Amino acid sequence: MAGTQPGEAGAPQREPGARRLDQPPSARYAGAGDGTGQASGGPSAGDPSALRGPFAKAALVGVAGAVVMLGIAAFIGSSLGLLFVGGATGAAVGLVMARAAAPTNNARPIPRRTAVWLAIAMALGAVALADVATWLYALGEGGTLGLVDYLAETFGPTVPGVAIVAALTAAWGASAGPVQG
Repeated sequence: MAGTQPGEAGAPQREPGARRLDQPPSARYAGAGDGTGQASGGPSAGDPSALRGPFAKAALVGVAGAVVMLGIAAFIGSSLGLLFVGGATGAAVGLVMARAAAPTNNARPIPRRTAVWLAIAMALGAVALADVATWLYALGEGGTLGLVDYLAETFGPTVPGVAIVAALTAAWGASAGPVQG
């Protein structure tokens, strides 16, 4: 401390033109020792969950994917197209759901593992919705088979294949995402 004698009380002298900080540099770690692991300014237990927005957006993406799968299955009848759209739907759902695990605001994030499982469930739900809608369309056209019989006779192993591809790509998307803009 320049300008003070040992044992002499007083503030250290600053050099001319030196700036004084508003807070000490260690203030940014003030919340880290409170047991929550959160630094000050981060989400707290009272903040809302980050799940609501990404969940709603992922549900919309899943419904849109189911509509496209219905169009391909009912109107075009393409099995290869179903695999592609099922995979794209799963990946999109996963990437959107990943935002719940890495929010940009002060919302409380969900664990990445939870985001992955929710994305897988939503992707499988989209595939199931498309399968049921395709069967209902076939019934409206005069079909008489039950759901499982219709899907097995018409699309064969493509049905579980689409579900597997959608689940795998949803897991990938939720693990790799979110995509930053």
